[in-house]
Order: sequence, then structure tokens, then C-alpha cells
Amino acid sequence: MKIHHLIRSSLLFLFLNCMTLMAVGQEILYVFPDSVERILEQHLSKYSLNNDKERVYLDLARNDEFYRLTIGTYFVDRDDDLTRWIKASNRLGLVNTKKYPLLIDVDFDFGAPEETALGTFGKREGKVKRTRVLMHGFSVKFTKNGTILKE
Repeated sequence: MKIHHLIRSSLLFLFLNCMTLMAVGQEILYVFPDSVERILEQHLSKYSLNNDKERVYLDLARNDEFYRLTIGTYFVDRDDDLTRWIKASNRLGLVNTKKYPLLIDVDFDFGAPEETALGTFGKREGKVKRTRVLMHGFSVKFTKNGTILKE
């Protein structure tokens, strides 16, 4: 009996470790041009969050001419669309040694924050719940090669 318990416990331990490694391996890490990363580090170091539940995330938008990266904040204990998307995202922006959750503009164009509000195949138009976020943090505009256009 003890051997069966030991084998089950060992298998469960191995399974949980494998799942943890798989989850970590699924992160998509975004590395920005050095000029952008230095500017972000300067501004992130100035952020004073209201309490231990407020966190920082990054929002990346792109058009044909430039990228815009905005620093935003959210509260981990809220149950709103933004917080759910941030928690579910596997994209992280690297700034110095810290990783920050990263949302991308197309998340807001095509993402559906509620799986129950999707409609049915071929009849989704007007049924999918969309969300928008008013970005109001520090932003930096830059080109793909790291030329800063505006802070």
C-alpha cells in the first residue's frame, strides 16, 4: 500500500512540474529597442502604485508609420475585462530585468472578453461583446529600429 501511495505521489509531482514548465515555456517575451527600453525604465521607476494590488502593464499599438507603447495600471483583485485579459495573456514586455504583461491593439479590435457573448458561427456580427480601454499613462512613439518620435 505504501509503495502505491509513493508511486501515485511521485507521478502527481512529476505531472505538476511538467505542467508548470510548459506554462512558463509558453510565455512570449517582447524585447524593445534599447532606446525605448531605457525610456520605459526611467518612467517605470517613477511609478508609485496606490497599494500592493495595483500593477503595471504595457499596451503596444502599431500603424504603418510607428509603434506606440503606453504604460497603464490595473488592480489584480478587480473582475473586469482588462484585468481578465492581462491575467490570461502570455505576452510579456521586458524592461531591464522585469517582465510586464503586454496587451496589443488588436486585442481590443478582435478580442472577445466574454466567451459567453460570442454568438454562433456565421452570425457573430453584433453579438460579440467588445471592450475599449482609455489609455492614460506615459506613452512613447518609436520606429521599428528604435528612433524615438515622441515621448
